[in-house]
Amino acid sequence: MTRQLLLALAMTCASARAPVAQEIPLEYRVKAAFLYNFVKYVEWPEPRSSRIKICVAGQNPFGTVLEDVLRDERVRGTPLFTETILEPLPGCHVLFTPKTSRIPVYLTAAAGAPILTVGETPDFIERGGIIRFYLDSGSNVRFEINRAAADRANLRISSRLLQLARLVEPGGETR
Repeated sequence: MTRQLLLALAMTCASARAPVAQEIPLEYRVKAAFLYNFVKYVEWPEPRSSRIKICVAGQNPFGTVLEDVLRDERVRGTPLFTETILEPLPGCHVLFTPKTSRIPVYLTAAAGAPILTVGETPDFIERGGIIRFYLDSGSNVRFEINRAAADRANLRISSRLLQLARLVEPGGETR
């Protein structure tokens, strides 16, 4: 029931925006909504800055969809925004590394920092990433979480989000 509710919320957020969003594959519209929702269920150790920054590394597969999803949204009173970055930069709260980005470079730069790293390649968790998107049954966007990597980044992930995820550890163990 909770999984279905989150998916419905993601689909609603992803489809209720600008016409340009229709040109972006449904997979990335759903991922954009998930990125927004992840922020709601993660606590960062440092005091909240004036804005929460979701960075997209390298080529942006979202077009304007992620920007549209975040427009006028707030999490615990803090506005969100997105920025596409071509190299690791400080100030990202969430870092999405699409399959076309230089993932090892970004993950190395984020290691030990309180950055929620999110990716979509099969080896993302093995490389030290925290959340990995994957397609279930060929088309449904799901995600898995590496709690050990979140602990190393000093991020606290809500039990509500953990219940929706497949929990994994590097080395291929799944819970």
